[in-house]
Amino acid sequence: MGQRILVTGARRGIGAAIAVGLARPGKTLLLHHLGAADEIDSVARLCRDLGARTELLDADLADPEAVRALAERAGAVDVLVNNAARASNVDLGGLTVDEWQATFAVNVTAPMLLCQALGAGMAERGWGRIVNVVSPTVRMGGPSGPAYVASKSALIGLTRSLARALGPGGVTVNALSPGAIRTEGEAELAGGREAETHAPLVATQAIPRALLPEDLVATVRLLASDGSGALTGQVLEVGGGLVFR
Repeated sequence: MGQRILVTGARRGIGAAIAVGLARPGKTLLLHHLGAADEIDSVARLCRDLGARTELLDADLADPEAVRALAERAGAVDVLVNNAARASNVDLGGLTVDEWQATFAVNVTAPMLLCQALGAGMAERGWGRIVNVVSPTVRMGGPSGPAYVASKSALIGLTRSLARALGPGGVTVNALSPGAIRTEGEAELAGGREAETHAPLVATQAIPRALLPEDLVATVRLLASDGSGALTGQVLEVGGGLVFR
């Protein structure tokens, strides 16, 4: 039986690029989205063109019960990519408890619940790969708001804890830190000021060129492969040298 791969937030940007990059004959891509039927259909077609089968899973990751239902519908998963995230640029002065909790619900609680539900099955079968998408803002302290930065920091801590917990079952758990990637979501978040917010970050990279979601695919393929069995609990910075560990 081929691998079953669940990618959350797969409708566009980084999630879509990862899903298409992992699509191969014999694999089944489980493409999560939230109310984006047209966009996710386009991603599914690209995956099928590469010989993969696809299943589309609509779920609100802010709702723990919906996350549990998503895990149940996904069934036995071999590779889990926790990519979906709530972007929050609310500054400290404007930050509310509701905004804080909503950000953590999607960025930390949902990945934890999916790892809990699907990681157990991976460990029972003796093999599994989990990739949590984090952010270099954890090291930079910005430019995103404190709720987002804190949530991604928590996800890094969860990654390392789960690497210990699931390692005896042959499951690796790593974090991918994408850097300043040009995506539709980043453009929307910038509100028309993308050039002002993105260009200064690119200028500080060791490789000062704009990065695209496709720049992440090779690293994710490695993390999802048999050959990465000794690589776990790590944060891989794939941002052109925006930050150094």
